Amino acid sequence: MDKKTVKVIEKYSMPFVQLVIEKGEEDRIFYDLAQIKQVAEETGLPSFLGQVAVAESDKEKTVRFFQDSVSPLMQNFIQVLLYNHRANLFYELIVDCLSRLEKETNRFEVMIASAHPLTDDQKARLLPLIEKKMSLKVRSIKEQIDESLIGGFVIFANHKTIDVSIKQQLRVVKENLK
Repeated sequence: MDKKTVKVIEKYSMPFVQLVIEKGEEDRIFYDLAQIKQVAEETGLPSFLGQVAVAESDKEKTVRFFQDSVSPLMQNFIQVLLYNHRANLFYELIVDCLSRLEKETNRFEVMIASAHPLTDDQKARLLPLIEKKMSLKVRSIKEQIDESLIGGFVIFANHKTIDVSIKQQLRVVKENLK
């Protein structure tokens, strides 16, 4: 992405995130942004919006589909983007807004990879530890099963990692034996 595009994205996302915080709509907008991002990734929307051969009107029609299922604040944001012919940047704007909102509020989605599914009790006990060790607030938890970990878990949030898996412990023992 070139510098000009980055500046355009900032021009829209920074004021939007500030407005969201000012209005106290963080929870609803986090939900909207995460849902839109997930649907976009599952459907190949970023590729579609980036194609030069696709007419601007088709891109705008596609982006409008999201307006029916989001909050009024998000509806207005989408309308501004469409009015200014920025449908081609829709996905990048969603990702940037989500990232900025996480940083501004210090509330992050935490991904926990484990060999076996964690129980609700285990998750509840982990939350305060994650928040303390990573100096953040947990907005939501996303779980991933990775049998290669053997046991334990790996936590990812805000570009930080805590690895307390048996796989990692075995790696450390192996390094110490060399």
